[in-house]
Amino acid sequence: MKKFVLFILLALQTICFAEKMQADDFRITQFDSYLNEITEAYHIPGMAFFITDSEQTLFSKTYGQCNSMNNQFFIGSMSKSYTALCIMQLVEKGLVNLDADISTYLPDYKFAKKISVLSLLNHTSGFDTHMKFTDVKITDSYGKYEYANINYDLLGKIIEAVSGMNYEEYVRENVFIPLGMSNSCANAQKTKGSPKLLTGNRNYFGFFITGEADYPKEKSWFHEPAGFIASTPADHAEYLRMYLNGGITKQGLRIIKKETIDSMWYENVPLSPKEEAFYGKGWNYMNLDGLKVIFHGGQVENGIAYQFILPEKDLAVCFMINANDEFGMNSLMDNAFWNSLSIIKGESPKKVNHASYILIHSALNAIYLLIFLFSLFILIKAILKKKDGTSKNKAKSIILSLLGYLVFPLFLVTFTKIFFGTPLWVVKSYVPDLYCVIIVSLIFAITGGILKGTKLIFNK
Repeated sequence: MKKFVLFILLALQTICFAEKMQADDFRITQFDSYLNEITEAYHIPGMAFFITDSEQTLFSKTYGQCNSMNNQFFIGSMSKSYTALCIMQLVEKGLVNLDADISTYLPDYKFAKKISVLSLLNHTSGFDTHMKFTDVKITDSYGKYEYANINYDLLGKIIEAVSGMNYEEYVRENVFIPLGMSNSCANAQKTKGSPKLLTGNRNYFGFFITGEADYPKEKSWFHEPAGFIASTPADHAEYLRMYLNGGITKQGLRIIKKETIDSMWYENVPLSPKEEAFYGKGWNYMNLDGLKVIFHGGQVENGIAYQFILPEKDLAVCFMINANDEFGMNSLMDNAFWNSLSIIKGESPKKVNHASYILIHSALNAIYLLIFLFSLFILIKAILKKKDGTSKNKAKSIILSLLGYLVFPLFLVTFTKIFFGTPLWVVKSYVPDLYCVIIVSLIFAITGGILKGTKLIFNK
């Protein structure tokens, strides 16, 4: 009887395993087809992709300029999950109190209101998105979610102050080495010129140009703790598997407690009162049609990355791309990110529009051309000699001159901040073609204004 029961259990296990393998094979075939299609349609220079469960990588593939799962990518803000993990390790050891004011650990950072370690982790400190170490101060967003790199750069400093190690050493000793991540680095400068590092690309008018990232310096917008860890797809797969295994490595070492991981994922704050998405300790969380999705994206000036974990399905997925195209490829990849969830759920992804990339950049280039032509028109008008007219015409001429030579230049330098909340120095790194158009147009408009002013002064 016992043998018969054992036989039945073994048979059921075999059937379930076979069904799982068939489902995985179907998903993998879909992923392979879908990724090949988006690589071509979205003009992706180089990409690595993998999907893993808690035991092993189920599918991985490289595309274009990326030819190895051991190519290094800067993973951008996905670095925040590493920083949060390190902080929570120190919390477990009793060395960091999440409710403590950060001045407890960083005496040089005292503010009029209490800034807790937890508020840094959850982006509720009140610091503005574009603040740096040199201008950090509390704003009206205090107590509410506002994504800011400075939060995680400060957490990096707390890790150093508490552990007595620099950030690079702490991450290497407590994350990379235990997980066997031998090709990862938490010091961006050390990757410079490395043959392992896959060179990135920036987009100019719809064309990708290869070039280095803006390696972090003292006054940079963000540093390694907030967004400049370099890792490989193969290494990062080990990192995500650790979460699927409740904080344990494949060698059986415990990196973090399962209860701590749960607090990182589910004890969070809403992104806004209207959204059903949340942020907590280095991860976004949302419930999508009953499916728990833990995720985070990342970008540097010449690359982007996406990762998500589906704990209920024992799966984790990651994209790494060696290119950044803020309005074009990036927005299209946002859709691809969510489409990949459809594949996992056994659904067909939305059809890929092969014209989208060209249409987006055609529209952008048309806008850029209009800005350029208007500024050129202003310059030409200033150069051309004009006959004296009536007083009415002169008044009209003065008004048009003010609009063209004063209002237009002011609009050029402020519109990205006014309409998109993005200062011009960020545009320079992340939308370089727009920045070029703005600068050239400014030169034309200001030159025209100087010429026009000179003519009026000297009555020429």
